[in-house]
Amino acid sequence: MEYLFFDIECANCFQGKGKICSFGYVITDERFNVLEKNDILINPHSKFHLFGHKNQPGISLGYDYATFKHSPDFNYYYKTIRSLLTRPNTINFGFAVLSDAGFIQSECERFSREQFDYSFIDVQRIYTEFKELENTPGLIKCAHEYGVTDSQDVHKSDDDSYFTMRVMKGICQELGLSAIDVIEKFPHCKCKCVNGAIESEYLKYKEALKAQKLSRMEKLTGSKRSNWLHTNEENNVEFCNYFKRVFIEKNSTSALSGKRVCISSLYEEYHFNEMMNIVSLLAKNGAKYSRNAFYCDIFVSYQLNGKQGVPYTCYRQKKVDIAREEGKIIDTMDISDLFKILGVQEDDLKVLDRSKLAFLRFKRPTNY
Repeated sequence: MEYLFFDIECANCFQGKGKICSFGYVITDERFNVLEKNDILINPHSKFHLFGHKNQPGISLGYDYATFKHSPDFNYYYKTIRSLLTRPNTINFGFAVLSDAGFIQSECERFSREQFDYSFIDVQRIYTEFKELENTPGLIKCAHEYGVTDSQDVHKSDDDSYFTMRVMKGICQELGLSAIDVIEKFPHCKCKCVNGAIESEYLKYKEALKAQKLSRMEKLTGSKRSNWLHTNEENNVEFCNYFKRVFIEKNSTSALSGKRVCISSLYEEYHFNEMMNIVSLLAKNGAKYSRNAFYCDIFVSYQLNGKQGVPYTCYRQKKVDIAREEGKIIDTMDISDLFKILGVQEDDLKVLDRSKLAFLRFKRPTNY
């Protein structure tokens, strides 16, 4: 059995698709003795854009741009890369390797080459779970823990592959286990590319947790996902368009007339039908709905309890508290009190009949 550690550098990732400029790898035996180390330089046929974004710094590559542009392209090296990643009796490793697999996938598409099946192990996932970390660490930080003194001031794919190997070797030594046993101990590290689709045991696990959470929230809120706002883009767009454009009855004598009303996000996010009806009733009562709790006149609270009866925190409530500390006057009422003022039962709000909603501005009939 041999181990192949690989890393990829890209000239750019425009439109989310990496233009590969180097494929580096290190091949070792089962004791992590290096048998081969190489950096395949590739002409990306695209401009180099390595500047940072958001809070991420840019990177410097180990070769000048001319060297890459005078190298053969991905199409030329396709068979070599495919052969390396599909070697028999070999386990492939990478660090944050889903991105690298995605780069290979997109380059196969760009050069009209056949996608190929291969499996790989994400060493970053092993390290993260072994150290019980919430945030995934960078490669060089992990490598320093296991005796690597180099920096990543300059990125070379073969060097980064070597650093990945050192991290995996260090974990195996620290646990006193073979690489295969470590993989079985942390199965979320397993990934593969099958029929052009990238699969990850960790992502499957996260999706399963998400599904469980969504099912739990359906039970807690008594509302189906189809009636949610924060996970349903169509619902959210319709709701935003409606509450921003609904006609407010200025002549209403309601106690709510002229008020800006904000409802707890814990209620709004899970009650699309109800919110559409509530905004309509508010408009007919001369009140305007607002999602900005900091500038509302009335804040409608709602309690939603999670595990063991612990209530969820409403971020809008926090804004109300801050506004009050600054001297703003904001009245508060419970959602049930709002229903009483509007003269409606919550069950009546669950059915959305758009023909009965308050009209949008500029479309008000003369007999309104």
